Amino acid sequence: MKHDESLLDYAYREMRMRIQNGTYSPASKLSTQEISDTLGISRTPVVSALNRLVAEGLAVALPRRGVVVADFTPQQLREITEVRQMFELYAVKHAIKNVDYCPWVLDEMQEIADELLEISSDEMTLSDFNKATELEIRFHTLFVQLSGNSQLTKLYVNNWNIGSMFQVFMLSKVPLSKHKFSFQEHIEIIELLREKDEKALNELIPKHLGSVFNTIEWIMRNGARDMQGLFRNFHLAE
Repeated sequence: MKHDESLLDYAYREMRMRIQNGTYSPASKLSTQEISDTLGISRTPVVSALNRLVAEGLAVALPRRGVVVADFTPQQLREITEVRQMFELYAVKHAIKNVDYCPWVLDEMQEIADELLEISSDEMTLSDFNKATELEIRFHTLFVQLSGNSQLTKLYVNNWNIGSMFQVFMLSKVPLSKHKFSFQEHIEIIELLREKDEKALNELIPKHLGSVFNTIEWIMRNGARDMQGLFRNFHLAE
């Protein structure tokens, strides 16, 4: 646990990460006793963290069953991604206006983009895919934050929370060559922000999210009806 982190924040961070990387698979039950034993803390912060996860949509409270990890259909994943694209396109115009006032945001985006390119290799492991997901989320969240609209950013983050568990799977199934191409587009996004090229950014955002939509279409073609089946088939394939 981080030194300045409360037990609640620690429990929330760990549980959220385990949902996102598939340790807690979709539709599986989240037992407060098992989680508190695993984390070495009492049940009280675990229960509070569970309530936060339910509020964010990463978990669902079911009558007579308790709290389970949220499960999504490919159609829901596509809708989540469509909303994400809508937020990012809305942010373009406002982000460009704020570029000169927030140079540190672009600096952090640049650091993230460089790190993503650095970890993309033929030997990428599950931990690398988890790291790539965290970096991807942070990069695009910074982009939306640059719009200066705190409510938009909050809605964007909540939408990402729901879709992030799919992101690890998506990254691990897409060929490495496409990872590098997608990661390189982060550099292009930064350059277009500096150039204040609104038209080019509005064209690049949908293109950048194209791999996400393509993976969802692949899932639908291969008959996976929900995230539970998706993760189960993925682990069997490995």
